[in-house]
Amino acid sequence: MLSQPWILRPQVEPSAALQDAVGGHPLVARLLAQRGIDSVEKALPFLDSGAYVPAPPSALVGLDRAAETLMDAVRQGKNFLIWGDFDVDGQTSTTLLVAALQELAGAEQVRFHVPNRFSEGHGIKPAKLKALLEDAGFKPQVLLTCDTGIGDGEGIGMAKEAGLTVVVTDHHDLPAELADAEAGQEPPCGEAADVAGEQSVRRADAIVNPKFLRADDPLRTLPGVGVAFKLVQRLYELAGDPEGAAQFLDLVALGIVADVAEQIHDTRYLLQIGLDRLRQTERIGLKALMESARLSPDSVDAQAIGFQIGPRMNALGRLDDATVAVELLTTDDAIRAGQLAAQMERLNNERRLLTSQITQTAFDMLEREPVLLDFNAIVLANPNWHAGIIGIVAARLVEAYHKPTVLLCSAPGEPARGSARSTA
Repeated sequence: MLSQPWILRPQVEPSAALQDAVGGHPLVARLLAQRGIDSVEKALPFLDSGAYVPAPPSALVGLDRAAETLMDAVRQGKNFLIWGDFDVDGQTSTTLLVAALQELAGAEQVRFHVPNRFSEGHGIKPAKLKALLEDAGFKPQVLLTCDTGIGDGEGIGMAKEAGLTVVVTDHHDLPAELADAEAGQEPPCGEAADVAGEQSVRRADAIVNPKFLRADDPLRTLPGVGVAFKLVQRLYELAGDPEGAAQFLDLVALGIVADVAEQIHDTRYLLQIGLDRLRQTERIGLKALMESARLSPDSVDAQAIGFQIGPRMNALGRLDDATVAVELLTTDDAIRAGQLAAQMERLNNERRLLTSQITQTAFDMLEREPVLLDFNAIVLANPNWHAGIIGIVAARLVEAYHKPTVLLCSAPGEPARGSARSTA
């Protein structure tokens, strides 16, 4: 195992004015300066959410079109199917949109789907979408994605062929068909895209993604839950309740930290005010989860999310069914909340054990065959490894050996399936 290399940034001396602005603390002033926050004007809104002016929801490319499309559907009494993802960002995004649309459109008009990591994987899988569209118990008329969908042209094409209105909200990198989108400009979509009959994300009626913005835009680093929140802000504005979205800020804080989003500009601002909301949360499920993790709600911070709450929620998607998280975050039943929190605690303990076992097995393999470390990347395979855990282990190997790492867990003769991590 290699020793951890230290990469030191050049020293940046803060100005006297900056040091005065942070109460005379030289270390705080220096840390700010080394992050490029080298003036009082930059430091105050970074440190104090009250001094920050957030961008309006309409600053997100495509958001106004998406909000108006959805509000039209609300007024027409249409049925909504929200399609999320199984990590914490996806869980909180889904919960936020489900709760908001149930309030705006009615509980009977809203259903959701969180893909199963093992049987589906990420995104809109046509087979699963077909099954949901054929469900006699609920006929969706609007497909709304969160933290997913930007690369799912096939699924979106199928939804459009079935007559659905489709709105995509995501934050992941743009696919090849959108790579030529001009920064800050809404790409042609829906009828304007002239891609009728094709398997293309451009067939969606609206697409919202901060990757359409300039690299220095204050909304560029929003995770999926941040995009969903901005959309919901605008929906409540259109509904005549501009403060209505504030009730979801606790979910936003969870998603931002768990997704390791870069905490600058609006993302940092939303986390700051979201943490305040989280400490006062009225969500029965969140309270049960914090009790299970032995956390006091009034002292919860980003570290508690990252190392206590987030792993328990992520354990669902890694080992079981992340749908449970949405139920936990939306339930009004204290007994049911306690049961779900206990299930998450059990799965998190199982996740810890599996992580330890697989990590040790991987280190043992490298110790037995040190020649594997002579290559530019580490590639290991074991059919007994758990598909939901190997990503964590790959990250640990990168940290230990400072090489890109690929871990595979497929049985012999089956298509390779695994997880990869790389160096910074």
